[in-house]
Amino acid sequence: MIKYFTDIWTSITTILGGMGITFIHLIRARQDNVTLQYPEERWPRPERNIGFDHDNYNVIRTRLHVDMDDCIGCLKCERACPVDCIKIVTEKAPERGSDIKEIKHVGVTTNGTRKAMVVTRFDIDMSECCYCNLCTYPCPEECIFMTGGPNSSRHPLDYEFSEPDRDNLIYKFAKSGTKEGLDKYIGEKSAES
Repeated sequence: MIKYFTDIWTSITTILGGMGITFIHLIRARQDNVTLQYPEERWPRPERNIGFDHDNYNVIRTRLHVDMDDCIGCLKCERACPVDCIKIVTEKAPERGSDIKEIKHVGVTTNGTRKAMVVTRFDIDMSECCYCNLCTYPCPEECIFMTGGPNSSRHPLDYEFSEPDRDNLIYKFAKSGTKEGLDKYIGEKSAES
């Protein structure tokens, strides 16, 4: 019986002690020292000195970006992803004319590789991404990369990419995922060349 009342007394004193500390902090709180109004106000990004130049090494893993003009649709990044957050669909480029020598290639990458496949869907679900950077290494054209760090000349560092809706974290890099979009894309590329 004594243990029962001792437990009640301990519970009451513990609750009152915690509430007292909360009440003291409430009274002593300074203006603008409690909460940062996030979307409008942001903490300054601290300078980090970890012993080497940030331009040579990507110390910050941010979001993935894909340069679709260089993507050849090899699917290596999709296979390397450990959580399957990358979805790629490719279509073979249709042939022009009846002569087998006149196969219509879709274009040329910046490395000089001719593209024979059109990527009709290239989606990255950043809500599933574990930021491991494993998908960037097997890419032969180096078209998929983490923003910032050594890639800051290609795409600036982007910390603030939070979204209120989870569906907005699925980045769709391909032009269109339909057959009509493929025909339109090939028509645009043939007009350029």
